[in-house]
Amino acid sequence: MILELKNLKVLVVGVGGLGCPSAWALAGAGVGELGLMDYDRVELSNLHRQILYSPREVGRPKVEAAREALLARFPQTRVTPLAETMDAKTLEKYLPRYDLVIDGLDRLEKKFFLNDWCVRTGKPYVHAGVVRFEGQVLAVEPGKSACLRCLLPKIPPPFAMPTCREAGVLGAFSQAIGYLAAEEALRLARGRPTPRLWKVELPGFKFRSLVPERRADCDACGRGKVAELSAAACGAEG
Repeated sequence: MILELKNLKVLVVGVGGLGCPSAWALAGAGVGELGLMDYDRVELSNLHRQILYSPREVGRPKVEAAREALLARFPQTRVTPLAETMDAKTLEKYLPRYDLVIDGLDRLEKKFFLNDWCVRTGKPYVHAGVVRFEGQVLAVEPGKSACLRCLLPKIPPPFAMPTCREAGVLGAFSQAIGYLAAEEALRLARGRPTPRLWKVELPGFKFRSLVPERRADCDACGRGKVAELSAAACGAEG
């Protein structure tokens, strides 16, 4: 996939601590169109890591506030707010409109849900995750590179692992992972040869990268058979 940035359409799912810096970086790079999917509202306790919002916007839909912030700085980018829950219905509706996807979700089980849909539809995407002092970013080209299920074959049950809101995270660290996810998305758009997995650890800022192997028995990309998650796995994000 090689596209000029002005023609690139990116869907950011989850406009919180990861999605906010990703969307900002993509708009700043000159991406032509951004879709922002998140049905949650701005909360005061999240402002330290969600850089598109301010205290006066507490209570507003995130996607509306994010759209205004992005257009105020980058008016050349078309921004579409999608104040909807991520589920099978919304992904079926919106995924075909975009060239690639950024996973800015919080819950791990929902990340798997998005992974499965992107793999099933052949949509390139970038997974990003951060909890406390650990973060990771994985660019995925379905059918060519390893997906999230290749790394973690067994899905934890809903709410088994804490979110960054529950476990805590440094705002600047969350933003760094979000910016890295945006850079990986841009590299996908430029047709880079090999998607990589990036692992970042604090303290010490240990930075590692590797090329993960696709698993032949992967339920998503190995057998071409995607395991289903319950609709209950798809709730508020950010």
